[in-house]
Amino acid sequence: MNKQMQGTFVPPNHPELHIDYTIIKSNRKSWSLSVSSDGLLTMRIPNAMSRQYAESLIVQKQDWIVKQYIKVKKQQEKRPVSNLSQLQRDALEKRYREAARSYFPERVQYYAGILHVTYGNITIRDQKTRWGSCSSRGNLNFNWRLMLAPPRVLDYVVVHELCHRKHMDHSPAFWQEVGNLLPDYKTLRKWLKDNGNTLIL
Repeated sequence: MNKQMQGTFVPPNHPELHIDYTIIKSNRKSWSLSVSSDGLLTMRIPNAMSRQYAESLIVQKQDWIVKQYIKVKKQQEKRPVSNLSQLQRDALEKRYREAARSYFPERVQYYAGILHVTYGNITIRDQKTRWGSCSSRGNLNFNWRLMLAPPRVLDYVVVHELCHRKHMDHSPAFWQEVGNLLPDYKTLRKWLKDNGNTLIL
């Protein structure tokens, strides 16, 4: 079971900022940092790493964290103000989730046939920091909010995760595999990075 720890990071170089963070321990070999579209800092670390050491790494990476955090906050300011009521948003989300449960399996089946790979279960989620994921067993997770993105961007995420069935990393061989199917994947990847925070109801 993954162990989670929460806290608030005040960057020494930017004491005016208070950045909430979550440290997640799991069975992994390396650590990673990400800042979600709602400004939450997430650090994933191996089980053997102590919280004290993890927090020291956060301080070391404060310049990168602050840059990403400020970028997210600026993007939030550009988000359109929704006039929908909570009831309307809930109803729309339900419809998008239902559409996702139908649409994603179709695209996965299509691209899996081209790549000649197998896959396991397909789950639709509302992940805060990921658009998709692929487990070592081939189980796939996709964020329903991708239904709000251009179809080509959604296909990029599907192809990305299926290529992990051949390469469980982000090596040059992995990106070559992605590029073989989607030569414009860099453009699609950038669109998602720049506009992912706008995929809201």
